[in-house]
Amino acid sequence: MVVNAITKFCKFAVIPLLLGFPIAIIAYRLDIWSMGISFQIIKYTGFISIAVLLLALGLAVFGLVKKQKPVTITGAVVAILLAIPVVGLSMQAAKAKSLPFLHQVTTDTVNLPEFELIVGLRGENSNPLDYDSEKLAPLQQAAYPELQTIHSDLNMIQAFNKAVNVASNLGWEIVAKDYKKGKIEAVDTTALWAFKDDIVIRVQTTDTGSKIDLRSISRIGGSDLGANAARVSKFITDFNAN
Repeated sequence: MVVNAITKFCKFAVIPLLLGFPIAIIAYRLDIWSMGISFQIIKYTGFISIAVLLLALGLAVFGLVKKQKPVTITGAVVAILLAIPVVGLSMQAAKAKSLPFLHQVTTDTVNLPEFELIVGLRGENSNPLDYDSEKLAPLQQAAYPELQTIHSDLNMIQAFNKAVNVASNLGWEIVAKDYKKGKIEAVDTTALWAFKDDIVIRVQTTDTGSKIDLRSISRIGGSDLGANAARVSKFITDFNAN
């Protein structure tokens, strides 16, 4: 009786647990509920998936010992299926622990490029634009030393136009361009969650040509899991490659 009950439970539990993650994303993107609720669903889906996974493994072992093939198959299949969300969430958790708790990065941690037009687009619940250089700069420089000012032999106008082209090719939505100030503001929407992240690019004249600095910040979330650094790094690579 107990084995049958556990077998039925595992069968019925596996489908909603597998659907927990996609439902959380879809519901958030459709504005059915907040990101906080989605993250709670994902968190508890992960915890319950681990518990049911262990239960299924135990069931499979029991079936092998007792030579009950249907029980063994059920336990093995459920364990394999639930390994998907468990491994995925474990990888995300490991990634989060390996990266600094940042939701913005910049190539100039002393004199940051400033947002203007985007400020009015960010919304009341967005992360603040304040930057504690003493606290955040060392964390960024230790984790992402490649995020440095771009020095180019192009003049300011040439560098400005090139920066616009690179940003556009990366799929960023250009929301403001100011040649006089040498400033470009853009928004990048993440593929999975459709998060809006804001970018400002500053182009300045130098004795040898120009220099380009970037700043990228997430509107929501305490940690970006390296997304902003990856975005800025990709821009730097593409700008220097062309």
